[in-house]
Amino acid sequence: MKTISIFILLIYWSIMIFAPVMSNDVKMSRAKTTNTKIVDERPKS
Repeated sequence: MKTISIFILLIYWSIMIFAPVMSNDVKMSRAKTTNTKIVDERPKS
């Protein structure tokens, strides 16, 4: 039982630590796609 609780806590803390990092990566990738779209649209106009 003790090893299971330690394993669950390890998973919980890894999610708590990596969730903000992953959300920042998603925001950066969205910003990169919007920047490329803007760059692509400027020469056309």
